[in-house]
Amino acid sequence: MAALFIAPLIILFLLSFGMPNWSVEHFQRIADNPAYFSVLKTTLEISVSVTALAFFLGYPIAYMLTTGGPRIRTFLLTAVVLPYFTSVLARTFAWIVLLGRGGIVNEILLQLGIISQPITMLYNRVGVIIGMTHIIMPLMILPMSTVMAGIDLGLIRAARANGASPLAAFLTVFLPLSLPGVIAGVLLVFIYCLGFYITPALLGGLSDLMITMEISSQVIEQLNWNFAAALSMVLLVIVLVILWVGSRFFPIEQLLGFANDGDVASTRRQVGSRWLMGIGARANTLDNRLPSFGGGGVPVLACSLGVLLLLPVMTVAYLSFSSSNFFEFPAPGYSLRNYEAYWTDPLWISATLASVRVALMATFLATTLGVMLAFGLSRGRVPGRSAMVALVLSPIIMPTVVVAVATYFLLARVGLQGTELGLALGHAVHAIPFVVVIVVANLRDLNPSYERAARSLGANPLATFRTITAPLIMPALVVAAFFAFLTSFDDVVYVLFLGIGKITTLPMRMWDGIKQDINPTISAVANLQIALAAAVIIISHFLRRRHSN
Repeated sequence: MAALFIAPLIILFLLSFGMPNWSVEHFQRIADNPAYFSVLKTTLEISVSVTALAFFLGYPIAYMLTTGGPRIRTFLLTAVVLPYFTSVLARTFAWIVLLGRGGIVNEILLQLGIISQPITMLYNRVGVIIGMTHIIMPLMILPMSTVMAGIDLGLIRAARANGASPLAAFLTVFLPLSLPGVIAGVLLVFIYCLGFYITPALLGGLSDLMITMEISSQVIEQLNWNFAAALSMVLLVIVLVILWVGSRFFPIEQLLGFANDGDVASTRRQVGSRWLMGIGARANTLDNRLPSFGGGGVPVLACSLGVLLLLPVMTVAYLSFSSSNFFEFPAPGYSLRNYEAYWTDPLWISATLASVRVALMATFLATTLGVMLAFGLSRGRVPGRSAMVALVLSPIIMPTVVVAVATYFLLARVGLQGTELGLALGHAVHAIPFVVVIVVANLRDLNPSYERAARSLGANPLATFRTITAPLIMPALVVAAFFAFLTSFDDVVYVLFLGIGKITTLPMRMWDGIKQDINPTISAVANLQIALAAAVIIISHFLRRRHSN
C-alpha cells in the first residue's frame, strides 16, 4: 500500500509544484482563472444535488430493508445489490438509452400524450444528476441500512405504547438513532460524487464540466502533467477536508467492522439530536390529519424506488435481445444477433481476453496481500492500527481519477505504464480494501479457540492456518476473490490513464463505442457484465449459506 498508493500520491504532490523546477505557478493559474472556479462550482453543485436526492430516495429503502417483511427485504436487497455490483459504464449506457430524444422515456411520454415533442434530457445537467443519483444510491443505502439494522425496534414499540403516533415514534426515536448511518452515507456519496468521471463525461454537456473531466483533459488531450497534478491536489485537499470534518461526527471504519460496539453507541449518543424530541406532540397532531394508507405507504414507496433502481439494468437486458439494427422500444422482435455480433468480432473477444488477464492478475495480488493485511489487523498487535485502517480504506474513498493519475506517474518511472501488469497493480490497490473488509468480517466471527487448540497441540502458525483457519474462512476468501475480479474487470478509469492507448479492455472498448457510435452490440456486452455481477452475488450468497449451515 505504501509503494502503490502513498508513493504515487507523494509524487503527484511534488509534480504539482513543478518538480524538478519548483514553483507554484500551476496553483497560481488555477487561482487567477475564473474558469476553474466555475468548474469547481459546477462540481460542488452537482455533488450536492445528487447527494440530497440519493438521501431522500434512499432512506425509505434503507428503512424497509430493516423493518420490512422477508419478501420486501429480499426484493429490496436485490434491487440495491445488483446495480451496485453492475458496471458503472453499463448503467450509464442504460441511461443513454432511456433518456435520449428517441429513448424509452420520451417514447412513453409521447405515447401517453403528456408531451408533444421529445424533451432534451441527455447531454445536460438533468441527465447527469439522474444518472449519477441512480448509480450512487446503493452507496447511500448500504451504510444507512447497516446502522439501522442495529437499532432495537422494541424502542419504537415502547414509544407507540406511550402514546406516540407512528410519525412521532419515527421522528423522535428511529431517526435520531439512524443519524450515524445518514452522516456516513452522505459523507461517502458526496466524496464519491466529487470524483465522479464516467457518468458526467458521457451524459453531461459542455456547461457541466466537472473537475475530474478537466483533469482527464489535461492528462490525455493536452499532456500537461504538472497542471493536471495541481488540479488533482486541489480535489484531493477538498476530499481530505471533508473527510476530516465528517470524521468528527462518525468514523467511517465503524461501518466496516473495525470498531467495537461501545464506539458505535457513543457516536449514536453524540449524534442523536435532542431537539427532535420536542416535535413529538406536533408530529402526533400532524399524523392525525394525514390520510391513512393502512401502514402501506412506506413499503409501496420503497418497492417503487426499488423497481426504479432495477429499471436501467432490466432495460439493457431487454434491448440486448432486440432484432432491430438500432435501439427501438418496444423491440420489434427478438433475436440473438447482438450476442452473435459480439462473439464473432475479434476486437470484442480480444478486449474481453485482455480484461480477463488483467483481472486475474489483480485478483491474485489483491487477494494475497489483502488476506495477509486482514490477518494482521485482526490477529496481530499492529502499532498505529487506526492509521493502518485509514490507509486500507483510502483507495475506495479517494477520487479514482486522482489515484489513477498518481499511479501513472509512478509506473512511468519504472517502465510499467501501458502494460497489463502495471494496470493489474493499479486495480489490485483499488480491490484490496474490499478483500480486507470481507475477510476481517469473517475473522471477527471465527472462534479463536480452534486456532489456540491447534497451537497447543504443537502446530506452527503456518500449519494452523492451513489446517484450521483457511478451511473455515474459505467461503470468505472465494467471495473476496470474486469481488476483486469484478472490481478489475469493470474498470474504465484506470485503463484510461494507465493503459495510455496501448491496452484495450472490454470496458474500454465499450467506452470508445459509446462515445463514438452507439451500437446495439454494446447492449449485449453490458448485459453480459450484468450477468457476471449477478453470478458473483448468487455464488457469494450460496457460499455464505453453506458456510453458516
